[in-house]
Amino acid sequence: MKTTNHILKFYGKCLLLSTPLLASLVFYICQDPFMVVRSYNDYDHCRVLQSEGAVSWEKYKLYRRKCHYDAFIMGTSCTKAFSCHEWNKYIDAHPFRMFCNAEGLGSLEAKLKALDTVPGQRINHLLVVAERNMFEKTQTTHDFIHVLPPDVSGESMANYQALYFQTFLQPKFLIPYLEYLTTGHISKKGQQVINANLPTREKYTNDEVIYKEQEIASEGERYWTKMDMAAKSKLHNPHEAPAAIASPQKAALKEIERICQKHHTDIQWVIGPNFDKERINRNDVLALQKIFGTDHVHDYSADETFYDYHWFYEPAHYRRAVGKKILHDIYTTPRRP
Repeated sequence: MKTTNHILKFYGKCLLLSTPLLASLVFYICQDPFMVVRSYNDYDHCRVLQSEGAVSWEKYKLYRRKCHYDAFIMGTSCTKAFSCHEWNKYIDAHPFRMFCNAEGLGSLEAKLKALDTVPGQRINHLLVVAERNMFEKTQTTHDFIHVLPPDVSGESMANYQALYFQTFLQPKFLIPYLEYLTTGHISKKGQQVINANLPTREKYTNDEVIYKEQEIASEGERYWTKMDMAAKSKLHNPHEAPAAIASPQKAALKEIERICQKHHTDIQWVIGPNFDKERINRNDVLALQKIFGTDHVHDYSADETFYDYHWFYEPAHYRRAVGKKILHDIYTTPRRP
């Protein structure tokens, strides 16, 4: 009898200790802040930051039959500079922006492999917006802001969901999130996890809605003065980055090229400008050109045209006008026979 009582007390204590966690789990499932527990018809009005790779894939599945996507903008968040509407002036297709936060080569390869398995999916055009850091990452990344959904990454749904719940419990997310829910106010720390403006993306193309262009139009030079962009720009001198493409990267690139050959894809690589004036290593450019062809690799990392800080929203991202100029250059400059 004593043994039975001890066992009951033990389980009672376990239940008592687990109550806060269970309550948090119920609250998390009900709120579904990252929009991953259930399926939705609108992913563009989420108040919290999400994995753009996951959202892109969910939106692709949601609208692909209606929109007949056959052209894709992939790459890092700098894809925001390349509007599907602007791109479509040159390709006359059905484009969709399927990017990831700080996309790596591994994520790009995984998404193309997933697209390749979708019955009837065509990949007629591919615009890859890259930077040096992309080539350093040949594996997919497992954290909430970079993770890809299981039907792309191949990981288990249990691990995928556990990652988001663990993120939800972290104080750096949970405290600002609860503060926003109770007050409607986005604190300074909350700006790291809460979207201030909605919608964040266009419905069918997944192009980013760039509210910073409105700020620039309204504030003029003060927009850059607030961030001390002129002074920061003077701190950087043009320089060449170390090489990033080695054997693992070449293997991933050749797999991407294989898929493009299968679909007769017109692939265009864009290495964009950067605020640090860092030129991608010339050997990396040569490696890309060897695999994809000279006319399919466009290096703007050393283009002095874009050294002026006015071409940037902030040091990490260049403006939509940059993408517009690059697209015009790519598709109107005569290619080699």
